[in-house]
Amino acid sequence: MVQYKLYYFNGRGRAEVIRLIFAVAGVEYEDIRISGEDWPKHKASMPLGQMPVLEMDGMKLCQSQAICRLLTNKFGLVGDSDMDKYWCDMFIDMLDDMSKKFPFTEKDEEKKKELLKVFLNVTTPEALLKMEKFYLENNNGEESFLVGKLSAADLVFVTFFDFLVPMKEDILTGVPKLAALYKRIREVPNIKAWISKRPETAF
Repeated sequence: MVQYKLYYFNGRGRAEVIRLIFAVAGVEYEDIRISGEDWPKHKASMPLGQMPVLEMDGMKLCQSQAICRLLTNKFGLVGDSDMDKYWCDMFIDMLDDMSKKFPFTEKDEEKKKELLKVFLNVTTPEALLKMEKFYLENNNGEESFLVGKLSAADLVFVTFFDFLVPMKEDILTGVPKLAALYKRIREVPNIKAWISKRPETAF
């Protein structure tokens, strides 16, 4: 049996999709959370001096998206066909484009507040309208997951909006089908169980 160890800070961040993959797959792993104070002692032991890092049978793997692709292919979370895999990647890329517009690096607090307001009230709602259109066309208007059955795209989606919904509770109001999808993903038994027990963290 493969032994997994996941190294990250005590937060959801870039490691949460990996944790959800393990939850959905029902695979055990060691969830190693390194404090900011202890990080300098561990940095040199990480392949790129950053986290998350997944240790798999003693081999340390880096880059969160590459780790996710490895695991979702391994555990069958990319759909059933080549087109399913395309749609899965396409939705993930759309979410990645949205996330890149979040003002993470803005140092000026007043400017960050204004940029965040635009992100939450204009940029993201506009992008979500396009995503909902693709979602409905891809599933013939039926309510399901993003590529029919649960996939990596759904895990990225729920992780992103678990981050945004506390900032703006009604962010999905204008896209009712995606709002229903968000609730549906969170009700998947293994995901619901993980959400109920995961540590409360700042990010």
